[in-house]
Amino acid sequence: MEKETDIKEAKNNNTSKEEDVFLASSEENTENSSEENNEGKKNNLNFKNLISHPPNTKIEVLDNIKGDKFDFNFKIIVIGNSGVGKSCLTLKATKDIFQENFVSTMGFQFYSFHVKINEKIFKLQIWDTCGQEIYRSLITNFYRTAALAIVVYSVTDKKSFEETEIWLKQVKMNADPNCKIFLIANKVDLPDKVVTREDGLNSKKEHGFECYMETSAKTGVNVKELFVNCALALYKDLPKYDKENELLGDNEGDNKFKLNDGIKEGIKVEENEDCAC
Repeated sequence: MEKETDIKEAKNNNTSKEEDVFLASSEENTENSSEENNEGKKNNLNFKNLISHPPNTKIEVLDNIKGDKFDFNFKIIVIGNSGVGKSCLTLKATKDIFQENFVSTMGFQFYSFHVKINEKIFKLQIWDTCGQEIYRSLITNFYRTAALAIVVYSVTDKKSFEETEIWLKQVKMNADPNCKIFLIANKVDLPDKVVTREDGLNSKKEHGFECYMETSAKTGVNVKELFVNCALALYKDLPKYDKENELLGDNEGDNKFKLNDGIKEGIKVEENEDCAC
C-alpha cells in the first residue's frame, strides 16, 4: 500500500515511474520538452513521463503509415463526461490539432495512433465517445473488446471528476476483466482549477487505476505520452495475449480485440471526424 509520503513526493514531481504517475507541474513540462537524445528529439516526447521500460527500448511515434502496417492491433476507448476534452486530446495526439471551441460529440468516432516499440508496430484504434448521459447505455457496446480504457476528467469541473467513479464502474461491468484503465486529469493549463492534484492521486490509489497522468490538449503536455504509455502498458502484456491466442486459436484470438464491433450493432461511427466530447 502506498504511504502518505508518496503523495507528498508526487506533489513535488518526484514520483517514481514505478508508481505510474506522470505530472505536469513545471513550465518546462508544459512545453512538452524531450530528453537530450536522438529518440526524444525525433519523437518530441518527454521520456521522463513514460511508463518504466528497459533503457535500450526503442520507441518511436509513427506518422502517415503507408498501407496501415502494424504488428499488433489494440482498441482503446476514451470515456468521460461531456466537455472534459476527450476529442481535443485525441486530435492533438493524432493530428496535432487544437481548436478552442468544439461542439460536443453526438456520436462516436475513431482515430489511429501508431507506435513502434523495438521494431514492432502497435496500432491503437482510439474510440472517441460522446459524454452525454443519454448516450451512456450505447457506449457499453464499445467496452467489450477494449484492451484499455482512458477515463478523462477536467480539473476545472468537479462533477466530471466525481463521475469518474461511474465510468470506472461501467468499464468493470462491461469490459474484459484484463482491460487496463488510465485516469487522466485534463486542462491542467487552466488557472481556475477546482480539482486538486491530491484529489487525482487519491482516486488513483483508492480505485486502483493503472496510470494517472496530467494533460493539456492546448499546450500538448503529456498528450502523445499518454498514448505511448498505452502502447507500453500493452507491450508488457504481449506474452499473455500470445498465450491466449494460442489457447483460443488464431481466428478467435484475432477477434478478441476486433475493432469494429460497434458497427455491427448498428451504431453509426466514422473515422477521423473532428469532434468534441
